[in-house]
Amino acid sequence: MLKLLSRQLRLPLHPSWAFYACVVGIISGIVILETQLIQPPFSGFACLALACALLIIAILRTSRITIILAFTAGIIFASCRVAPEAVDTQFIEAQIGQNITLTGKVSAEPAIKDSGVAMTLTDLKISPSENLDSSATKPLGATLYIQLSKTATSETLLRSDKITITGKLSQGFGTYPAAIYRPEILNIDRADPGDLAAKFKNFFADKVREHIPSPAADLGLGYLVGDKTGLSEDFSETLRSVGMTHVVVASGAHLGILVGLIKKLFGKISKFAGLLFSLLAIFAFALVVGFTASMTRAALVAGLSLLFGYVGRTFTPLRLILLVAALTLLISPTNLLGLGWQLSFASFFGILILAPHLTKFLYGGKKPPWLASMLITSFATSLICTPLLIFNFGTFSLLSFVANLVILPTLPYAMLLVFLSGATSFLSFLATPIATLATILLNFHINCINFLSTKTALIFELSPADPRIFLLYLPIVFCLIYTSLRRYFTRRSRQLNKTLSPCQRLNRQSHKLRQRPADSSPELIAETVEICYNNTHELPP
Repeated sequence: MLKLLSRQLRLPLHPSWAFYACVVGIISGIVILETQLIQPPFSGFACLALACALLIIAILRTSRITIILAFTAGIIFASCRVAPEAVDTQFIEAQIGQNITLTGKVSAEPAIKDSGVAMTLTDLKISPSENLDSSATKPLGATLYIQLSKTATSETLLRSDKITITGKLSQGFGTYPAAIYRPEILNIDRADPGDLAAKFKNFFADKVREHIPSPAADLGLGYLVGDKTGLSEDFSETLRSVGMTHVVVASGAHLGILVGLIKKLFGKISKFAGLLFSLLAIFAFALVVGFTASMTRAALVAGLSLLFGYVGRTFTPLRLILLVAALTLLISPTNLLGLGWQLSFASFFGILILAPHLTKFLYGGKKPPWLASMLITSFATSLICTPLLIFNFGTFSLLSFVANLVILPTLPYAMLLVFLSGATSFLSFLATPIATLATILLNFHINCINFLSTKTALIFELSPADPRIFLLYLPIVFCLIYTSLRRYFTRRSRQLNKTLSPCQRLNRQSHKLRQRPADSSPELIAETVEICYNNTHELPP
């Protein structure tokens, strides 16, 4: 193994190594700056230019030394990205406890809860006050949590509305640096025509609710477009306890079903038509749902996979995960601290990396049965996500594994029936039977979720916020690294063998025969004899 490793280290490196060293540097830099609360050391255009120069040098002259330059460039990129948000966050935190007036854009559909209407505001601008002069106000790149009373306004707030409020700035939580509870609404500004995608989403939801009663319609819309606003707080808590919250968040599963259908329909015309309409469908779906953290990740994964597949190239799963993680963190560094982002990439890792390793270990090169494949995928995802859930909530549940087996196989059919119910709503004779089937299937899901939530014997209480729980990842990482290195060195050894001269290959094959005369296979002996004869016309000793 050591001899093989030394030979690998002498081989030249592909420029992609420098690129992904930069990607790892970006992720590492944002992790350090966001978790350790360190002031970003680099910012400004000059630092960005320096990082670009280092990355270009590393790509053009890729070596084991210039890879360090690429990693450093990634750290600088991360620092330059985090620096503006760090300044804005400090500015907002300095105003906590003050009564302020601010204007912001509603970033997602407001959620109606028993305690009020919850929403998030972006594109913030704090108005001048007696404690804050006009020279200190500027657009802020942070996100605030706002909770309105149910009677605060008679007008229904929509995504992309600009709203001006006044209230006391309170301490934030999670990824929110601050929050305002029960503020006074001063103005609501809705552009004409406004967010057309959000209006279409609400229009379609109304058509679905005309034919499918609640709560089945609310769950179906959660499946189809990730609309959780209609779900009651009790049922949302039930979904969380069963571990099925991810099914009502528009993400990779939804896009996978959509892209698969589009490729089947338009791929028959041409390969380019399948790519074009798939990309358009991804963009349109993201517009309707909204560019949330999970939706952005799913759209990037699907789009990159389609583009590289079209040109005949594929991403290795680990590189795809690293690239998408870096892109989503550059879009919003605070995603790192969000549990949704963490669980999204944990499940992504389980599906693309751990599940194939388990499948290969259990079935070798054979394709497993459909049910076995689903069991392996569900187990891999649960295994990766469990430490995160225990750390945050202090509970360990076996219900998600059972619920995934019951609900996920029929999830595509439920989504299709809900979509057809809304699309054919203008034809009552067609929409009614489709909606009836959708209601039966959705009520089956609701009954299963409610039944599983009563099985408290499968829920275990543990200590939350204990970092020792992440030690469970060590044996998983060790096994993955060991099997990956073995596969990589085997592949590189074959590539190296192809670059050897015939005499060098002859010597290596002869050495193998001398070292293992008892178990040398007939194929190896025949290959050695053929090489010897073709190149020296002599038989090996």
